[in-house]
Amino acid sequence: MRRPLAVVLGALLVAAACRTQPAERPSTRALHNVITEEEIDSAKASNVYELIARLHAEFLRDRGRVSLRGNTRERAVVFINDQEYGIPESMRNLPPERFSEIKFFPGIDAVVRFGAQYGGGVIQLISRSQ
Repeated sequence: MRRPLAVVLGALLVAAACRTQPAERPSTRALHNVITEEEIDSAKASNVYELIARLHAEFLRDRGRVSLRGNTRERAVVFINDQEYGIPESMRNLPPERFSEIKFFPGIDAVVRFGAQYGGGVIQLISRSQ
């Protein structure tokens, strides 16, 4: 009685191992969190906030409470290059043609790159070279 059960369990384990999906490549995930210069130029938006709302509205959403201690931000914070700029609504004052790339760093990625207070994420605007 035990032998048939062991055979069935072994077959299920082999089948499950064969069906495992390969890990997502980091470059694929990273590309989903980037708005390129070509996308910026073709969007014809009047400001950066409007551009992001059209192309990647998930960058702007409120993520709710992200820490039990309460010292992390609940919403994404905007950076221009490596300098903190403000809240997402402040991008309504910025013309899209000023930037070559817009990157979104979600929760843990933002904390690792920018600091513990950015648990709600960071929207980084990269200026065009002059």
